[in-house]
Amino acid sequence: MSASSMLAEHANRHGLELQRLETALEWQVSHWSGDMSDQDLKEWAAWLASHSGNQHAWHEVERLAGRLELVSPELGRESLKRPSSINRRQVLALLGLAGAGGMVARTGWVQRTIADCHCGPGEQRELSLPGGGELRVNTESAVNLYQGKIEVFPGSEIALDTRSASQSALFVEMAGLQWQAGKSHSVLRDYGGQLRVSLLAGEVALLSGHAGAPLIVHEGEEVLLSPGGLQRRPLDTAAVLAWTRGVLLADRMSMGDFLAELGRYRRGFLYCDDAVKDLIVSGAYPVNDTDFALQSLAQALPVEVHYRTPWLVHVSHAEKNLVAV
Repeated sequence: MSASSMLAEHANRHGLELQRLETALEWQVSHWSGDMSDQDLKEWAAWLASHSGNQHAWHEVERLAGRLELVSPELGRESLKRPSSINRRQVLALLGLAGAGGMVARTGWVQRTIADCHCGPGEQRELSLPGGGELRVNTESAVNLYQGKIEVFPGSEIALDTRSASQSALFVEMAGLQWQAGKSHSVLRDYGGQLRVSLLAGEVALLSGHAGAPLIVHEGEEVLLSPGGLQRRPLDTAAVLAWTRGVLLADRMSMGDFLAELGRYRRGFLYCDDAVKDLIVSGAYPVNDTDFALQSLAQALPVEVHYRTPWLVHVSHAEKNLVAV
């Protein structure tokens, strides 16, 4: 049976209109691609709200994605890079039927899902390392643990405390770089193209992957590494450790950036209108209750929060209440 026929049969079995299911899959792949613009999100939201059949189809796509824990954009990128000789609809069909056993994938999300420690949206885990020390893994992050080495997956964030470790030669592989942790307490985050290393105690050394002399990061220092170069700056301890205490600490953050950060801790999508994306957000917001955080946002700023569904949330400028006299 062809992939298109399998998709048609799946739509019929679940009471879905084939065209709406295909469109929902197109939108899902666009989300996975990581290239969705604000206008794309608005068009997707309008499509979703325009017909109950669209919502039904989207729920089914979300269900299939959830069964495979497809939380990383890597899958979408790999699918979109397939040779043009492969029909796009066939690729979408295979993606859509993955939860029913229609696809055996060998892309990066598989390795991420079966990693030694994998946290989905809103999840955090704390691990004791075999040689001593503690590792905390943040939302949408994954690591593999080896003897004397930690492999950190792209887009991840970790807090590593090895001050009590019996061994000093613990290595961390992250963003194509290798670090020696030593006796230190650090927080590392891969932004996808930029790596942030924050040292709360001790020092770490970059052993490979960086041009020039060996790079040492000292206590009280933060280093940003990107293709554009190296930047050192003083460490803001409270901001760096906030997530380990269940808090998103915003210090004059734009609304767009704030929603992107908060969105890491919940399933679904947060987006805002252009009219409010540059509003300044400050304060401490709980990451374990993102709905409360959004309510607090609406109380502090002239914005309204609209739940199109529990997993599709839109922030707009607050309309003035007109009181009849």
